[in-house]
Amino acid sequence: MQDRDLTTTDPGRPPVPSPVSSMYGVQLPAHVEWPTIAVAAAIWTLLIGAITAHQWLPWWVTVPVLAIGSGWFASLQHEAAHGHPTPWHAANLVIAGAPIGFVYPFARFTDLHLAHHLEPSLLTEPGIDNESRYCSPEAWARAGRLMRLVLRIERTLLGHLTIGVIRTSLGYVYADLRATRHDARLRAIWLRHIFGVAVIVTMLLLTDFPILQYVVGVVYGRVFFTGLRTFAEHRAVMDGTRCAVVRAGLPLSMIFLNNNLHHTHHALPGAAWYRLPRLNEQLGSDDLARDGAGLYTGGYLELARRYAIRSFCQPVHPSNDWA
Repeated sequence: MQDRDLTTTDPGRPPVPSPVSSMYGVQLPAHVEWPTIAVAAAIWTLLIGAITAHQWLPWWVTVPVLAIGSGWFASLQHEAAHGHPTPWHAANLVIAGAPIGFVYPFARFTDLHLAHHLEPSLLTEPGIDNESRYCSPEAWARAGRLMRLVLRIERTLLGHLTIGVIRTSLGYVYADLRATRHDARLRAIWLRHIFGVAVIVTMLLLTDFPILQYVVGVVYGRVFFTGLRTFAEHRAVMDGTRCAVVRAGLPLSMIFLNNNLHHTHHALPGAAWYRLPRLNEQLGSDDLARDGAGLYTGGYLELARRYAIRSFCQPVHPSNDWA
């Protein structure tokens, strides 16, 4: 990880513990979740179709299609990290474990993301929540003028989707690779990941697919869509939920597999994506988010209008102001 300062289950039969994430209480579903299987089939069809048909498609069609497919696949991996969509961990790994995004191993994403869910009261706390976008007062004091400028720029949507997602990704990789020197499990995860990336690159070369198109479409497309979803999903507030709700339209809700209803996801992290809209209503998540991290009824267009070049939040976590 980069410098941390700078940066319920479905009903049915008793679920089966996941061998990878059982330490976090994640449980596999009792039955195959066919809506998620259908999504996985659509994603793989989209990605493989765009790559195999690239010789007949202009780049300005291929790259956006790959970006959409890669962003959608990231949401599928998020589902798999929470134990979906089958009762068998090996099957879930086959469906969603391929390292198509190159940057980060699925096993590490699973570990870190589930740790992010452990303590709701500590969400956004730098040094504790590994997905926090805030820095501590100490880290801010150590930062030079250039780093402070970067941190401010990253609080805008445009800055987050350009500098922020790239800097954060590289920070995760750098910190993890340093840690592999002393962690055998982590070293094995990264060796498997590097092998998988090498296989994908070899297949791209054999099919004469332009590597630059893949990097822009799949690698950057993944962090772009993930960055768009995560931009406003958490906010440090003294009272109320720290998880927002973004009321997105059908295309982005499907790409994000309803994870834009983020308060509901954190309230019931084991719920499958297709159950979240109904659960959002049942829990009154819109009202809770409005009184906490934020309710954005205008969806991501509202976020773009409000925060494209204006800061969404301050870089320093505001907890000291609450004392």
